[in-house]
Amino acid sequence: MVEVKIDLDKDVVEKLKKQAEWCDLPVEAVCKLILSEYTRNRGGYLFYGSAPGNRKIILIQWPYITGQVILSQDELKALGGK
Repeated sequence: MVEVKIDLDKDVVEKLKKQAEWCDLPVEAVCKLILSEYTRNRGGYLFYGSAPGNRKIILIQWPYITGQVILSQDELKALGGK
């Protein structure tokens, strides 16, 4: 495992917390699932290039299919779930 720390805007964290509560998981576990599924499913890419005014543009293309994760009780506990 590699630990990655990121700063997110408050509104983003609040939305993720709502999802985490619904899943009965810590927000960190929900972030892990989202990022893992994004990278594992075909169709997710980042494109970048130049934008007017000496700026960069990044286009985020989400995967085309729905990711599905089925977790055992042990896996849920490992993620901090109940």
